[in-house]
Amino acid sequence: MVFKSKKSDAVFISLYCFIIIFLSLMTFLSYLKQKDPFIFIPIGLLIGILLFFAVVGNFILKIIIDDQQLIIRFFFNIYKTDIKHITKIRKGETMWSGFHKYGTGTKGLIIFSKYKNELYITPENEELFYQKILEINPNVVIDKV
Repeated sequence: MVFKSKKSDAVFISLYCFIIIFLSLMTFLSYLKQKDPFIFIPIGLLIGILLFFAVVGNFILKIIIDDQQLIIRFFFNIYKTDIKHITKIRKGETMWSGFHKYGTGTKGLIIFSKYKNELYITPENEELFYQKILEINPNVVIDKV
């Protein structure tokens, strides 16, 4: 079963805007000091890459439950864990939680496993996600904060 990730919310969009404005301002101030127009090339590429991941992440990032596996896919598989190893799912967490962060918004889910590698995700349909996880591993504790 494939779950789409939630679309970015105001907090994520604000962070992206802040980073882009900060990089642009630093580049412009460096240009004023050095008068070297080539300084815009690396920062322009960096901002382009940042925008690419911000926009494409909202449409391409998928959360997949396949057989006994939980897979996060962004063009290719970037994270994979066995659902039998999941011990707890906590709802309502911020994007600053978890070791592996693949959510595109705030108030997502932290998935805890036996191996202490927490995963932060933001599936659009959380209730259906819980049902599918519990079908495979009924021992998972759902902690709705």
